[in-house]
Amino acid sequence: MDRAGFAATRDAVMARGREQASGQRGESAVERIVSLDMKPAPPRRRSGPRPPPAAGPPGPAPESAAPRLRMRDLVRETGLPRETIHFYKLQGLLPEPVKTGRNTALYTSEHVERLQHIRELQERQFLPLKAIRAVLEDTDEEGFTPEQEDLVRRVRATLAGWTNAQQRPAVPLADFVPDRVSNRDLRELVRAGLVTVYNSGASGTVSEDDAVILECWAQFRDAGLGPDQGVASSELRLYDEAMERLVAREARLALRAYAGAPPEEVSRMIEHVGPVIGRLLSAMHRKRLRQFLADFGGNGGEAGSR
Repeated sequence: MDRAGFAATRDAVMARGREQASGQRGESAVERIVSLDMKPAPPRRRSGPRPPPAAGPPGPAPESAAPRLRMRDLVRETGLPRETIHFYKLQGLLPEPVKTGRNTALYTSEHVERLQHIRELQERQFLPLKAIRAVLEDTDEEGFTPEQEDLVRRVRATLAGWTNAQQRPAVPLADFVPDRVSNRDLRELVRAGLVTVYNSGASGTVSEDDAVILECWAQFRDAGLGPDQGVASSELRLYDEAMERLVAREARLALRAYAGAPPEEVSRMIEHVGPVIGRLLSAMHRKRLRQFLADFGGNGGEAGSR
């Protein structure tokens, strides 16, 4: 390109820039200037404040963003004395806090939830620290591996009739309600997820297991442990929660022992050991109850029984 051509190109580009500045054209504020060899040059941006960067997916929150609590905050949130919290920490029941000094540390909402859980286990279920530690360790355990989940599905297929019994409404609800179990007690049991009622009214039915739960609650009331004493039927959840944790730990134990075994072999074990576990739980509960009472008897109680 000769000098005249270059000058013409330059004048044309400058004229176009003046037209944009005066608002006579509506083209983009970012345009490419064509160099002499016709290759695109880097974009030139209009002067002024830069636009904010494009929003991308949020990254992980910085560690400092998590709420940090001092010891006085734990005392306020949980109602537990400072000394008790320190004792739980020494017993390994709490996660390690973030040390900020030789005698200072910061805690999180995880510590508050753990302390509230410990307090509930002690006050509502009367569990000793050894049992509480086992419960917390079980809660912290990871789930099942894909191989274990696959084995459970195959075992369930071989025990389809037995596992489906809970969903088989076989007992008329009228056998219990309202003569043995009040309508209010039944509603509380249903809301607590302890009993499932199929159909409604006079045609209502429950499974065989749920019928046993209703009968046991009726016997609770007959024995003097019911609404008249301030005990609601939903309190049976403490047994259900204990069973849920127990079954999860039982499953981990069995799956570890029968890793790689055919599902039929695992099914035979379940059928044989189920009644044994029922007797075992009954004996252990009776033993624990006796031990609980004996611990409050002291030497005087032992001497009086001789």
